[in-house]
Amino acid sequence: MTKTAKYKAIDPSELSISNDPYTGRERSEEGKYAPLFRKVKQGQRIVCPEGRAGGIAHAYAKWLKKNVGAKQPIVRTKDRCDDGKGGVWWLGEKEAKPASTVWAPLKKAA
Repeated sequence: MTKTAKYKAIDPSELSISNDPYTGRERSEEGKYAPLFRKVKQGQRIVCPEGRAGGIAHAYAKWLKKNVGAKQPIVRTKDRCDDGKGGVWWLGEKEAKPASTVWAPLKKAA
């Protein structure tokens, strides 16, 4: 078993204030892949590093829902294609099917 670090309280006298501006990453509304996603057409492959297709596919599906209006986009991935790189494809949208249940015939009979 590994030992966990002991909690050490922060001493307020060690804190200070400065006028340094924030230099961290700024988030954009569209996301960092948006310029690429705008160029891709349905059926085209987004070539990515091996093993990174899942994360890009998740971002792509979210982007398609938000910016293209795709309600249920079909985004498929392959972690390693013939060229040794990963791939992400947008194949279209799922067709909405009416919900069918086991109880539907019984409701008609009643």
